[in-house]
Amino acid sequence: MRMNTFLADNLCDIEFIHWTNISEMSFSHTHPQFEIYFCSDNVEQRSVINGVEYTYKYPCVIISSPYTVHAMSCAAKDAKRYERFVIYFDDSVASQLRANLIPEGILCRNSGFMFKLSEQDANYLKNMIIAVDPNNKTEIKLLIGLFLNKLVTLSPLENAICIGKASFYVQDVLQYIADNFADPISSETIARKFLISRSKLDRDFKQFTGISVHAFIEICRLNQAKMLLETHTEMSVANISAACGFIGETYFFPFFKKNVGLTPIEYRRTYKSHN
Repeated sequence: MRMNTFLADNLCDIEFIHWTNISEMSFSHTHPQFEIYFCSDNVEQRSVINGVEYTYKYPCVIISSPYTVHAMSCAAKDAKRYERFVIYFDDSVASQLRANLIPEGILCRNSGFMFKLSEQDANYLKNMIIAVDPNNKTEIKLLIGLFLNKLVTLSPLENAICIGKASFYVQDVLQYIADNFADPISSETIARKFLISRSKLDRDFKQFTGISVHAFIEICRLNQAKMLLETHTEMSVANISAACGFIGETYFFPFFKKNVGLTPIEYRRTYKSHN
């Protein structure tokens, strides 16, 4: 069985996605970018965000900070389709926008917001968002600023539901692992870093993410290995293995084959043939 895709590997600085199909996301995931999720339809949905479940039936915008653990899906049994827009952007983009273009306090570390919208307000925001070229990053950056400013005019920030908590330390653990997976880290070293017992860390991490600390470390290492195989063609597989924190080639090769379905060399060759 291949590794769970709990950590999204779309490590782009900014991306715009438009969906209309029914979403049945049965597993939580996380990613290193901020996320704006906008559903313009009045359809019943279910979201699980940092271990808290929300069920709602109204157009909404959900803003999540990096490494929020979340899953969103349609809860209506008779729905055929519904429309959603998602914008991912990393902290470098957020930093540019914070200076002049976005309302204070809306893009915060370890916090997020859910905004309830009327159908009229949702249609206004939808018309704003569909006018943007999804492949033009400059347009998307401007859209983020305009969208968030208009959003808090239509639905004030003080009325929004807070969906992320600073006390939710697992989000900080995810960030720490993502920043340090190439080092020899483990549940023991992470527990010491966060001044908690290993048993508490393992229990809380599994409860909120559905996977173990060790599994998430290896997902981060695997994603990095795939990226290096794709972009650093001059780098040997042995050096990639070491750079990603694997204990050696004898472990890395079978691990990669098990979770990707190809050896590292086959993966690099296949990637080249498609680009």
